[in-house]
Amino acid sequence: MLLAPAAQAAGPYGEIVVGNWKGGAFTSDATGAFSHCAVNAGYRNGTRMFTSITADLKWLVGFAHPNWKLKAGSKLNLQLVFDRSARIDVTADVKTPTLLAIPMPGDSELINAFRHGRYLELVANDQRLSFALTSTGEMLPALVACARQSASIRGPVNPSAGQNAARPSEADIQAKAEKRSVLEKTRDLIRTRMLTCIGREGSPMLATDEKAEVVAKAAMIFCKADVDALAQAIIEINELDGTRPVDREAVRRIATQSVQDVVVAQIVKSRGEMLSRRNQQPAAPSGRSTPTISPSL
Repeated sequence: MLLAPAAQAAGPYGEIVVGNWKGGAFTSDATGAFSHCAVNAGYRNGTRMFTSITADLKWLVGFAHPNWKLKAGSKLNLQLVFDRSARIDVTADVKTPTLLAIPMPGDSELINAFRHGRYLELVANDQRLSFALTSTGEMLPALVACARQSASIRGPVNPSAGQNAARPSEADIQAKAEKRSVLEKTRDLIRTRMLTCIGREGSPMLATDEKAEVVAKAAMIFCKADVDALAQAIIEINELDGTRPVDREAVRRIATQSVQDVVVAQIVKSRGEMLSRRNQQPAAPSGRSTPTISPSL
């Protein structure tokens, strides 16, 4: 829905379900007329991919992540790599601090690679995100059919969503920036406290034969209050950035999974260091030190 050309949109009307893609048709809040059809799919790396087609059959592909801190209104030069071979340079429009969109002309190399590819990598500087392109060959025609069938849809009209809507004052902008700063500091404090708790609770289990995922989940249960507090802080930051309420449960799941991924990685690292020390040093005559999980993120 955020990939609409208008500032706000109502919907979805109807439902599109193709593989792991879900969405529908949307109308403009300013005019009530059909504006676009869009679908999205979530990935384990915390990113959500969007694809949309407007009423005049223009394509966009977009990516969103709750932890991004992009500059709204700016542009980013990125690379999209399909099946680890076809590399395409693109320019993305930053729609919000957590969302970017990339134009995808209907006769371009980009949309052909997106339609037929099986694997996509989004490359920005030294960062790389990977996505399985499931059912894109079926999803794109479904969006075209949605756009052609939805021309007569009429949605509610919200006059304040038009171009003449009042812009926030400098004081409002400053107050929002200050609130965001406070929320980010709170989030960082909670994250540090949570990782310290997880490190303390998970350390005794490092020397066991339990899988890293089991150890991580067990430690997170003991530190559930801090995990929930971190998810809540991330939700509040996302709601401050957006013009509409966020899907709180979706953000909570993404935040919790992100924490678990970090803890699992740290457990694997700590166990590797522990084994390395065992191989390099003779066994102590008595006593045994307890390995620890370093609380880093």
